[in-house]
Amino acid sequence: MVDVVANERGYFGSIRREPGERFSLPDALWKDEKRRPKWVRLAHPGSKAAGKAEAEPAEKKPAAKPAGNGVQDALGGPAPDWVPPEVQNSSQPGD
Repeated sequence: MVDVVANERGYFGSIRREPGERFSLPDALWKDEKRRPKWVRLAHPGSKAAGKAEAEPAEKKPAAKPAGNGVQDALGGPAPDWVPPEVQNSSQPGD
């Protein structure tokens, strides 16, 4: 078994692995470059601690620039998907 650390979120062994999570891969899988997960790196042999604290930070992708021309901000956020129709009640008090 080869100890590896996830560089980014991925699935292995029917479990979602988070960045920085340490787990083991079978030797045969690690040696086969076509089947080897691209989102893992070898764990440092000297460190035995597992978890996110030991992980090096993954490269952050820049956040997408919000679309629009400021209208959403001026209106207080995005428009709802559906707005209920106005209720027309002919028996209102005061008629």
